[in-house]
Amino acid sequence: MLEYCKIVLTKLSFDKNLFRKEYKKSFQYLTILERQELKNWLRDIER
Repeated sequence: MLEYCKIVLTKLSFDKNLFRKEYKKSFQYLTILERQELKNWLRDIER
């Protein structure tokens, strides 16, 4: 599920509002560990 969320977020990167909405929505499907991995992934791509 984590990889799927990353793919979706990558495709939505053109729109900040959509990205933010999908990012928050993805948290309901992920485990605590996966959530942390997603946060780390996001920090890495921001650099």
